[in-house]
Amino acid sequence: MKKLLLTFTILFSTLMISTPSYGEWTEVSENKSGDTFYVDFERIRKHDGYVYYWKLADFLKPLVGGYLSMKMYYQGDCKVFRQKSLSGSFHKEPMGGGTGENLPIPETHKGWKYPPPTSADEVVLKQVCSKQ
Repeated sequence: MKKLLLTFTILFSTLMISTPSYGEWTEVSENKSGDTFYVDFERIRKHDGYVYYWKLADFLKPLVGGYLSMKMYYQGDCKVFRQKSLSGSFHKEPMGGGTGENLPIPETHKGWKYPPPTSADEVVLKQVCSKQ
């Protein structure tokens, strides 16, 4: 009986300890700089032949402005293998934590982009397209 009570107490206390949880984000790629990229596979949507998905970038070193992470919403075209940035937010905490700042997408990043071979964007788009 004591052994059962001890096991239950340990199990219960382990479940009650708060640990960071990043929920739905699944790691899919890392670049040469050590930045890590995640996709929320539960939020992938398909509409009119396109896929819409969220990507999170967690930066090893802060960007200008002190940003440690970024969440971007993309439109993907799996037939032609290209992507378009739709919106995004930059965060001063890792894993998209804290209040994000919605910054406009620069003109140079608008429109369809073809991910370069072996890039993190290529790996992410391949993973997203494979879930169709």
